[in-house]
Amino acid sequence: MLLFIAFQLMLNAQEGAMSSDRPGSTYSTAPLNKGEFQIQAGLSYNYISDETSPLFIKSSRNIFQPTVNLRYGLFEKLELECSLPQQLEFVSITDLIGERNNFNYLNGVGIFSRVALLRENEKGWSMGTRFGFQYDSFSRLGTTANVDLSAQKNFTNGLGVSSTLSYFHLFENELFPNSQWLQFALNANYGLAGKINVYLDVSSSFDLDRLSSEEDIYWSNYALSTGLQYIINPNLVLDAGLGIGINNTEQVNPDTEMNQIASGSSFFLSSVGVSYRF
Repeated sequence: MLLFIAFQLMLNAQEGAMSSDRPGSTYSTAPLNKGEFQIQAGLSYNYISDETSPLFIKSSRNIFQPTVNLRYGLFEKLELECSLPQQLEFVSITDLIGERNNFNYLNGVGIFSRVALLRENEKGWSMGTRFGFQYDSFSRLGTTANVDLSAQKNFTNGLGVSSTLSYFHLFENELFPNSQWLQFALNANYGLAGKINVYLDVSSSFDLDRLSSEEDIYWSNYALSTGLQYIINPNLVLDAGLGIGINNTEQVNPDTEMNQIASGSSFFLSSVGVSYRF
């Protein structure tokens, strides 16, 4: 029976371009075709260092994030997605007490749907939206609702540009009650030699709730990454990338009304992944 199901899924595979969210921070504008099933799996490594605050003089974190996304085309313009993010953290902290090391294992699960607002037209434009809920035990412990709006433009010379604007709303969190934040990502990819695409990806995020708080504190993240895709066949694509970024937490000084950086960190990131369509 399992062999029969696998054979049927292989028969359903399409020869067109794959609709994958990997690599980069943007989401694909196109849901899978009806009956298609796709796995997107990846492993990312982040090294975060030089965090300072009144409590922590210095800390460093080695973070490994394996992630699996399962996508299924339910109708012609609608798909369902299940996300299974994991996180392993090796943390070293040096403060007034001394130096100590911690290990954390975090996990989550998310359910999303994706709708095509505009299939790619004759000018190469397409739009889509993705929305759903995710519960995780990461730094923002709780259930997060988010909506993503993506647009993409494909040019005739092999260049493609995509962007995603995401809104997040966190529930059931004592540390960040009803926290809200936005994230913007821009990705450009270019086909070099048939089976190889190179890409450049930039992303940034900031908290909406803290912009309107009495303390006027906001958190922001900026990341830049680059890498390549290797297309083995229309249904199997590998990817790898490297990047750098910064995190800043700023607070307004009431005397000078100027932003002062209360804490900050820099990070290095790398990733490998695969997308396979049945």
